[in-house]
Amino acid sequence: MKKIIWLAFAVLSVLWTGLVALTLQLSDWLLDTVAASRLPGTLAEPGPWTPPAWAEPWVGTGLLESLQAAAVWLMNGVNQILPAFGGLGTVIAVVGWIIWGMVMALMLAVALVLHWAAGRRQSSGGAIRA
Repeated sequence: MKKIIWLAFAVLSVLWTGLVALTLQLSDWLLDTVAASRLPGTLAEPGPWTPPAWAEPWVGTGLLESLQAAAVWLMNGVNQILPAFGGLGTVIAVVGWIIWGMVMALMLAVALVLHWAAGRRQSSGGAIRA
């Protein structure tokens, strides 16, 4: 019984470690990709926006110009923020490995308790006494 407990612990540990390592590699790749990307600058030199014919009574050119300026401002702001995502990979990796360690400690504690209980059961002849 003790061998089964430790074999299960070893298999679960390998699976958990692989899952965490794979997840952190993928998140690092994704954050690097986001950090290297930029929104297209097609609105940097925008032409005049004209509303559709049905919307002309409700939408004036002043509203469209302010919407256009807000869109340009938002795209420029996003382009300035995107490179910061590259640095998040380190923070996420540290947090991920801390969580990995806590789960490993929990699995080890469960395996030790099960090992102790299996040893106690064997020494009492198969029945646990209170």
